[in-house]
Amino acid sequence: MRENTGKVVLVGAGPGDTGLLTLKGEKYIKQADCLVYDRLSSPQLLSMAKAGCELIYVGKENHKHVMKQDAINELLYEKSKCHELVVRLKGGDPYVFGRGGEEALYLVERNVDVEVVPGVSSSVAALAAAGIPITHRGIAKGFQVITAHSRKDEEADIDYSLLTDETITCVFLMGLAHVKSIAAGLMKAGRRADTPAAVISNGTLAAQRKCIGTLANIGEKIEEAKLTSPAIIVVGDVVSLNDRLDFFEKRPLFGRKITVPYIEAMHEKMEAVNIKTNELIEKLQQLGADVTPVKTGIIKPIIIPDFVNKIKSADWILFTSKNGVKSFFYNLDLAGADIRLIANARFAVVGKATEKELAKHHIKADIIPAEQTGKGLAEEVKFYMQDDYKLSNKKSKVCIFSAKEASPDLEAGLKGICELEKIDAYVNEQADESIPESIGNMVSEAVFTSASNVERFFGMLPENAYVETAYSIGEKTTAALEQYNVGKIVQADDSSYEALVNKISN
Repeated sequence: MRENTGKVVLVGAGPGDTGLLTLKGEKYIKQADCLVYDRLSSPQLLSMAKAGCELIYVGKENHKHVMKQDAINELLYEKSKCHELVVRLKGGDPYVFGRGGEEALYLVERNVDVEVVPGVSSSVAALAAAGIPITHRGIAKGFQVITAHSRKDEEADIDYSLLTDETITCVFLMGLAHVKSIAAGLMKAGRRADTPAAVISNGTLAAQRKCIGTLANIGEKIEEAKLTSPAIIVVGDVVSLNDRLDFFEKRPLFGRKITVPYIEAMHEKMEAVNIKTNELIEKLQQLGADVTPVKTGIIKPIIIPDFVNKIKSADWILFTSKNGVKSFFYNLDLAGADIRLIANARFAVVGKATEKELAKHHIKADIIPAEQTGKGLAEEVKFYMQDDYKLSNKKSKVCIFSAKEASPDLEAGLKGICELEKIDAYVNEQADESIPESIGNMVSEAVFTSASNVERFFGMLPENAYVETAYSIGEKTTAALEQYNVGKIVQADDSSYEALVNKISN
C-alpha cells in the first residue's frame, strides 16, 4: 500500500550548458515544489523554479561532501512526504555514474512514485564540444564509459585488460586526479604509448579547456595546463580529429571573460531554455564568451493614471526604450482597451531595439532617427510636425513614454512646438544584490549599456577595483565611465547591441 507521498523525479540536467537541458526536464523544474540539486547544476536552471519552491543544495565533489549519499536518499524520501513534486536535479544523466539508480531504488522500496528524465551525458557532449566524435567510421566502431573513482572516492579498480581494443573509444569520468595512473594502466595492458588522449575540463561551457596528447605524455600536459574538475578523459584515435571538428572553441569570443552589468527588463528573468533572456548576454554567449552577468537594477512598470484619456487623442506616441513599449502595452491591457484606441496615432522610437519591441505588437515605427539619441529623435520628429502644422494649423499632441528618471533631451527638443506630455512609464530600481566573488578587484572586460549601469556597477565594486577595457553603448555611458578607474573605453558606432557586439568582436 502506497504511503501518502508526492512524486520524486530524477532529472538529468545535462553536461553544463543549459541549452542542453531536455524539454521534459525543463517542465519538471518549473513545476517542482522542492528542488534538490548538486554542484554541477547551472544557476540558470535554478532560476526556472517557481516562486516558493524549496531549493536544497546537496553538492558533492571529490573528497568534499555537503551531504553523504545515504543522507540524500533519506532527504528525498522525507521531502516526498511534504511536497507533491520533488525534483532531484543531477548533472549529466542520472543513470550514467550519477547514483540515480541508488536513489530510485531507495524511494521505490518505500513506495514513493518515481520517474526518471534522462539527460545529455557529458561522456558524449563534452567530447563533441572538444571536436572529438565518440565514434567515427573507420576509426572507432564503439565506446566504453568507465568511472575512474570508487564509492569511497578513491581510484577505481579498473581491469585495463578489457580496454585494449583500439577501435573502441575509452571515456573515463571523474578521473582528473588519476590521469597518469590510467594512462600507465592502459599502456601496461597493451595500448600503444602514442595512442591519442585528451582531457576536457568544464565541457560544453564557455570556460571549457582541453589538453591533447598521447598516453605517454598526457599526465605531464595536464599538470602544466592546471586543468580543474569536472573533467573527462578520452583515449582513442578519434582524438586526432579534434582540430578539424573543433567548432565550439573556434567561435570568435571563445575564452574571453566578459562582465556584463545588466538591468533586468520588465517581465524578463535570466533563464536560458525556451525563456526570454537578456539579449546582449545571449549574443555574447552564442559567440563563445564566458559571461559573468551582474544584475544592477530591475525595471518595473508604472501604473499610469487616466491612461486611456492621455493616449486616445495623441497624434504621436514616442518611445525612448523597449521598456517604454512594454509599459505602454501593460497599461493598455490593464485599462481593458485594445489597439483601436490608438488607430490614428503615429509612432517614433529612439533606436533599433525599441523598433523591434514595437514590431512585436504589429506596429511599424514611422520614425527611427539616424542619431539614436533623445536629441536625434527630437530633431526628426520636429521636421514631421512642421509639415503637420502647415496642413492643419494646429499643434500635434505628443506623448512620450520613458523612464521616470529619463534624460530631458527629447522633451527639451520638442518643447514649444507641440502639445507635449511626458509620461513616466517605468522605474529603474537598484537591485538588492552583491557582486559575484569571481570578479574581485580586476575586471578584464566589461560591457555597459547605460550611465546608470556604470554608476551602480562601480558602486558595487571595492574602492580600488579596476576595469581594463570597458565597452560603451553611447556618449552618456562613456562620460559616466570616464569618472571611474577604467583603462580603455571603446564606444559603439551607434546605440545598439549589434554595434556593441561588433566592437567587442573586432
